[in-house]
Amino acid sequence: MALAQDTAKAIVDPSGTWRWEYDLDGQQTKDQVRLTLGETIKDSKDKSLKGKYQSSSGRKIDIENGRVSGDKVSFEFKINYQGMDVKLVFDGTVKKDTLNGTVQASTDAGSRDLDWTATRSVQADDVVGKWKLRIDANGNVMEPILTITKDGDQLKANYALGNDVKIDAKDVKIEKNELTFTVEADFQGSRIKADFMGSPLGDKIKGSIDYALGNDAGEVEFTGERRDDAI
Repeated sequence: MALAQDTAKAIVDPSGTWRWEYDLDGQQTKDQVRLTLGETIKDSKDKSLKGKYQSSSGRKIDIENGRVSGDKVSFEFKINYQGMDVKLVFDGTVKKDTLNGTVQASTDAGSRDLDWTATRSVQADDVVGKWKLRIDANGNVMEPILTITKDGDQLKANYALGNDVKIDAKDVKIEKNELTFTVEADFQGSRIKADFMGSPLGDKIKGSIDYALGNDAGEVEFTGERRDDAI
């Protein structure tokens, strides 16, 4: 089920966590795959795709032969189900945060195609890790480290800049697929408050910061990359 190269459409970025539900032996099952867009494939306009599948039971499997061609994605992996080796090949078309396509399940006894619809979303587990941020405040570039952990159902974060600044972030949460948190500290004799709001997709994040420093207030953009993602 190889993808033909699609030269008419720009490459989509399917990075992020995709979730879907299906009926398995009479039980509703929830699976997910976390994808990250890779480099351009040699002698092609397509790009590679890496990621990790996670079943509802917590089993994790690296995907293989991941590829993005235009707005189409494909990848595969193998599982053992009830003593049988099963090869699963996923093919789908991305439109914003929806992925529609098919899954081909193959065993020694034959194969069958199943409909597949997945939705990209951001949940607490998707942002856990160490993020290196980049903030350009009017030419003053800062690269703090944001370490996010999960304590039960709650997210916690530590914001560190160099060896001198280490701050516990406040109100760390996911709202409408965006990560938000607040950092407050004393800065050069004044109190600074910075409200971060960013969109995490896979290992990358970008967003904006609303800040207030004394009588000065404004907005700057930030980007970031996770340094220790589980993929």
